[in-house]
Amino acid sequence: MRLRREITVLVLILYLFTGLITASAGVAAQGKSDEKKEKKGKKADKDKSKDKDSDDPGSGRPILWQEPRDIESRDLFYGQGGAEGAPNPSGRFTFVKRSSSGTSEKIIVEDDKGRSWTVKFGAEAKPETTASRIVWAAGYHVDLAYFVERTHIEGRGGFDIWDVRFERRDDGLKELGQWSWMANPFMGTRELQGLKVLMALINNWDLKDENNKVSRPNKESGNDRSFRVYYVSDLGGTLGSTGNALRKFPGFSNAPAGSKGDPNGYANQRFIDGVENGQVKFHYEGKNPKALDGVTVENARWMGGILGRLSDKQLSDAFRAGGFSDSETGIYVRAMRDRINQLNNLK
Repeated sequence: MRLRREITVLVLILYLFTGLITASAGVAAQGKSDEKKEKKGKKADKDKSKDKDSDDPGSGRPILWQEPRDIESRDLFYGQGGAEGAPNPSGRFTFVKRSSSGTSEKIIVEDDKGRSWTVKFGAEAKPETTASRIVWAAGYHVDLAYFVERTHIEGRGGFDIWDVRFERRDDGLKELGQWSWMANPFMGTRELQGLKVLMALINNWDLKDENNKVSRPNKESGNDRSFRVYYVSDLGGTLGSTGNALRKFPGFSNAPAGSKGDPNGYANQRFIDGVENGQVKFHYEGKNPKALDGVTVENARWMGGILGRLSDKQLSDAFRAGGFSDSETGIYVRAMRDRINQLNNLK
């Protein structure tokens, strides 16, 4: 009898001990499961954050155009950066280094407000500044460009510069890469066709893909970094004529395909050759002519309607911003107004 009681007690003890082990194992397993979920959640959050800050041009939400609801009141003298964003020619600029990008001579300077600028010399300074005003007025992003007639640069013994373009480097965007006219997120859209119309309007004869940028807002800007801004970054080969007979000869294929900032060349060149199968044929003899293919009459008129809301004063301000004289500005405004009317009268 005693032996039976002892066996019963022993069995009960073993049962209770086994239960405790099972419960402990369950708690440990649950703990590991929770830890796994937590790690997985942290990884998902990290991946989400990584996607937001990704430097892949193909990620994020692409933006090409934003409706310029205030176009009639836009300041085309100071442009996208406004008067507060302009360099002060009387201020202090310090030489930082030379820039090796592109074909034009450029240097990098810093002003007395700590802002960084790329200064471009040569024939592109005037047309690039003006072209940026026209393209921005129509709702497209551009680099912050200003024409400076004359200023002084400190460093390297100090020197004066004149008739140059200042372009803001620390503009709140981080460059991610390039985009192609033939393959991009906006193929067939009204917005892309409108940009093509603008390139034809300003006679941009340098439509190479390498002049097209994809950027995103940087951390310092405070803006949504998931956006990808698509735009044409180099507008220097504009506001002249397109075409160069020299390019037809062997060894000269990389020669300039037009003139820059040439009011008479711009005014005397035909704009539209006609309409074929519902698409506009622009009179364009620059680089990469296929970039301007596919513009429908409807979308050309759409862009013409937007540009038609600009006053002659606004157009004049754009050319004055580029340092053009009053007589040159008069030629340009008349020629551009005629081109805008041609767009609006397309059938």
